[in-house]
Amino acid sequence: MQNRSFVPTSWTKVGLAILPGLSIVGTRSGLFRRVVGLENWLALGQHDLIPVYIALGTVVAGLIVERRPAVWSLPALGLLLFSAPGWLFTLLAWFGNPRSPFWQVVPHLMSATLAAIAALAVYRVFKQHGLPTPRSGWVLLGLMALVGMAGAIVGAITDRSPDKWMAFAANLPLQLWLTGLLLLSVAIGLPLAQRNGVLAGLILVAFEFVLVDEILDPTYSVGFWAYWEPSAILDQAKIVLSYLPALFFLAITPIWILRSRSTRGRVLGLLLPPFIALLSTDAIASIALRGTRAEYSINLWLTHSVSTAQFLIALALAAVMYHRLERPGPAVGDARESSTVNLTNVPCSEHVQ
Repeated sequence: MQNRSFVPTSWTKVGLAILPGLSIVGTRSGLFRRVVGLENWLALGQHDLIPVYIALGTVVAGLIVERRPAVWSLPALGLLLFSAPGWLFTLLAWFGNPRSPFWQVVPHLMSATLAAIAALAVYRVFKQHGLPTPRSGWVLLGLMALVGMAGAIVGAITDRSPDKWMAFAANLPLQLWLTGLLLLSVAIGLPLAQRNGVLAGLILVAFEFVLVDEILDPTYSVGFWAYWEPSAILDQAKIVLSYLPALFFLAITPIWILRSRSTRGRVLGLLLPPFIALLSTDAIASIALRGTRAEYSINLWLTHSVSTAQFLIALALAAVMYHRLERPGPAVGDARESSTVNLTNVPCSEHVQ
């Protein structure tokens, strides 16, 4: 991967990029409740309405100011794009019967919509520039397939069913679905990578936050035992786990990436904060659940390790693909060599002057 130098994004734009993440942290940590009062909190805090409004406003502002998705609106765009189906499903459920056959089809329609958007994105990029995939990209795609298969095997091993083949067959579709979702999110960011390069990975980071928050749900076990066996450590762990992923995925990651001065710094910012978030949530939950029947076992650590690997491989794949599609510019090494060559080609009289 060629290392290029960049001018850091201004702090004003960085602040706009982290607004949705900070709003989630403020909402779930109880900061907004103490600021706006309990009654207003019950109205605004329901279903994370504050972050939804801020994300929508950020995306609209970016379109108005730059007439295209602004780089500082990419985290908000990722949140809206991948969590809007869930909000829509909740909204429609208020006006319909969730048990009707229609609601059984809605999740498939949402997945089909994301697949259609991803296919359109791939087609657009392929038509304009082709879709050059470096060798490292193919390696990462192979790793994603292997890790997904390993996830199905781990799920079968940890399953209590005596028929391990049936357990494997039951876990495989879930792993294929998760791998497919991650690949779809990488594909959706391809058109934006032509202009923004690795920065387009902010969309994927926001999507992975949605997966961690809504599907993996690090607060579930802690919240369950905090209800049945109240304790200070469980209550505190539940609060911390509710906003910790948002802090790392939607605040620290954008700051790191947007303020980095090189390609390597951006890639590191894309990978390291999410890894810390996933590792720290498991560490905090394992400590809080120690002594309960939900105490972390080796099987659970293996399952979560597979999920962490899938998320990180997808981010690495996005970094490789997006960097390849980025408009060429002077690299750090190239710039130094060109300046040296130009200096040596200047006549002696000009050096004296």
